[in-house]
Amino acid sequence: MAIREGKHMKYTNNYDLPQSIVNAIVNDDYSSGKSNYSVTTLLSPPRIRLLKMKHNEELTEDVSDRIWTLLGQSVHTILERANEDKEDMITEKRYFAQLDGVTISGQTDTFSLGDKTLQDYKVTSVWTIIFSQEGKPEWEQQLNCYAWLHKKNTGEDVKKLEIIAIARDWNKREKQRRSGDYPETAISVLEQKLWDYDEQEKFIRERISVHEEAEKDFIFKNKLPMCSDEDRWKKDDTFRCMKKGRKTAVRVFKSKEEADEYILSSKEQLYIEQQKGEATRCSGNYCGVADFCEQYQRECI
Repeated sequence: MAIREGKHMKYTNNYDLPQSIVNAIVNDDYSSGKSNYSVTTLLSPPRIRLLKMKHNEELTEDVSDRIWTLLGQSVHTILERANEDKEDMITEKRYFAQLDGVTISGQTDTFSLGDKTLQDYKVTSVWTIIFSQEGKPEWEQQLNCYAWLHKKNTGEDVKKLEIIAIARDWNKREKQRRSGDYPETAISVLEQKLWDYDEQEKFIRERISVHEEAEKDFIFKNKLPMCSDEDRWKKDDTFRCMKKGRKTAVRVFKSKEEADEYILSSKEQLYIEQQKGEATRCSGNYCGVADFCEQYQRECI
């Protein structure tokens, strides 16, 4: 059932960026090859994928929104050059594999033949690195999908997974000023949890099923699945203990019960103000199809 991925994007240049930058973005030749799903697409919400299919010819993006993607691509180009003569390193390798009647593809950044470590490079923000020390689910999922593809194609087990995170906004002064949670350098190595092969395949099979079922409903019933709070990167609601005449909260709690308890124990006249958690993916338009999404129009505007 799955339709092969395609890419047709109309670009704008609303900020009159240099033509060389525009050309570099517009001439991006990335392709997931002859596959039904790339790993990135498997991990994305079906609603976003199907809305992109439906409104493919209407989608536009300003080149200014692609600058960080361009920077990430430049890192991979340098990486290829660095490892081109290394016989113990596999660099920028795209793998394909069949599962449940569909073809899946994914491109690994580097794989060390010596210690069997699979690495993926990310150009990101300092705060993403700080908040990802405990693990970031989508990074863990992505690397385990790549490990499955590597095993399917080579028969070789991956022993270790690492994200090489490059902080585009790292600042030496900020490091000196802040406490120990700030990265020591602009580059951080973040190990990801490695699942066993059966767990990897089970996860991929589940993602295929989610997308396939959503596509059937879309084609035969014109029905789109809703994005979950997790899909939308929704933050938890908070409960703010407020005081009349004061703009900022006296205390902020994760539950109303905690806020009620604090007010009862306080000698001040306070009241509770519930603040809805922001759906970051929607509010920041990271999905690219917000203009066509009824869920976004209903819940975020």
